[in-house]
Amino acid sequence: MMHPQLSTLRGLLAAALCLATLSVAQAHSLWIERSGADATVYFGEFEESARERSPGRLDEMPAPRARLLTDTEDSPVALSKRPEGFVFASTGGSPRTLIVEEQAVGVRDWTAYGLGIVKPLFYARHQPLEAARAPSTPALPLDILPTANRGVFKVFFNGQPLAGTEVKIVAPNTWSQEGKTDAEGRVRLPMPWRGQYVLQAVHMERTAGTYDGKPYEARRHRTTLTVVSPRGQR
Repeated sequence: MMHPQLSTLRGLLAAALCLATLSVAQAHSLWIERSGADATVYFGEFEESARERSPGRLDEMPAPRARLLTDTEDSPVALSKRPEGFVFASTGGSPRTLIVEEQAVGVRDWTAYGLGIVKPLFYARHQPLEAARAPSTPALPLDILPTANRGVFKVFFNGQPLAGTEVKIVAPNTWSQEGKTDAEGRVRLPMPWRGQYVLQAVHMERTAGTYDGKPYEARRHRTTLTVVSPRGQR
């Protein structure tokens, strides 16, 4: 017979492992990285340098869809699935805005973590900072846009500024800081180093529905913005 204290300890460890796994699942994002004319969509945690692979948890992203945006064009582009992520078939050569949506993830039961039964949705944007000189318009249900002012960003939900939302910025060296959007959806975040930054935001939409025959209580939107700063410390 198992000792009662040992049984309790095992139960606590199992519960902690369950919550840790759930926490990781909730923390995961999609984000886009560019290297010259190539671009890849990753799934994982940028600040932890954790990129999921296939076969594995990358397969939780069943059908991401990508688009290229310019001032006059909004074009779909194919993604090729590789072990490390999803690769853009084309980025148009010159710097352009890239966006990705993944809306085919199934309903998740996250009641153990206080979120209820939710439908997760993932979005990602990669935008050259110089493109912020011209007015940008949101193209994703939950979208983070750079502005003409360095370090100032604006968050939109369904095309409207989203106030009171936490936004995290992760620097090239994985240093991070958080800020909250004001009444006009704006947030100022530091960018002290040169290189790639990834911003993250989450919005819980308390709207019930059904997806793939399974009911959910809310829609959980998670988005990222990748920008590359040419200025700052090396």
